[in-house]
Amino acid sequence: MAAVVTLAIIPLLYAVWLSFTDWNLLTSTTPTWTGPDAYLRLLSDNQFFAAMVRSAVWTVGTVTIELAIGLPVALLFNVSTPVSGALRAVLLLPWVTPYVVVAYAWRYLLDGQIGPLHAALQAIGVVGGRSVLSDPTLAFVAVTVISGWAGLPFMMVSLLAALRSVPAELYEAASVDGAGRLARFLGITWPYIRGTAFVMSLVLGALAFYSFDIVWLTTKGGPVGATQILGPKLYDTFVRQLQPGYAAAMGVAALLVLAGVGAVALAWARRGTRQ
Repeated sequence: MAAVVTLAIIPLLYAVWLSFTDWNLLTSTTPTWTGPDAYLRLLSDNQFFAAMVRSAVWTVGTVTIELAIGLPVALLFNVSTPVSGALRAVLLLPWVTPYVVVAYAWRYLLDGQIGPLHAALQAIGVVGGRSVLSDPTLAFVAVTVISGWAGLPFMMVSLLAALRSVPAELYEAASVDGAGRLARFLGITWPYIRGTAFVMSLVLGALAFYSFDIVWLTTKGGPVGATQILGPKLYDTFVRQLQPGYAAAMGVAALLVLAGVGAVALAWARRGTRQ
């Protein structure tokens, strides 16, 4: 509890207080209380709303990749084979690798001059001569794929743990009744694991919504703001523009939006569970 209060609650309360101040580090050494002025300013800040929309799309895209690939991979590894344990360990590498390493590795792979992945994409006509990370149209798709790739192992392992908890006798009974693979998945497997899939989607979605490192280290929010999601926007406001009060207002507003979406999602999930 002491750690939670020190590292989470106190900084959060300080950020809320700071969001009601005007503090430009170039002109003042102390914040000045201004009330809700920063929040009123947010209502007309098109760049902030654009960053929020990109963050929402980025989050949905990241979670979709993680779930769409993590579920079939978990189903595959739920079948015990002599190599399944070693392959699971290999697939965990993206999750345990520091995001700094992940970002620079992908920058190298997608480099327009020496990147092997870029060369492969260019050979099949998907990209031209420049890297996708410098293309305003493709950069956002590229960093979303990188984010989904990095979070995929955690989703896969969580779903695999849920799959291991499904009673084997249910599958045996369904097979006796003549149920095929699809019917067994829809009638037995998915009802047992959908709670885990939902919770993991919420957790990984919240982490993705506040992402900073992957985007900043690969594109720095560019080109021409194409990948400027909330994390880089907050960093730019605080560190480059030296406006911690306004940056705090952005963070608090984003937190309220995320909490509202999470509350609605949890209420919907509880309703579905009761039904």
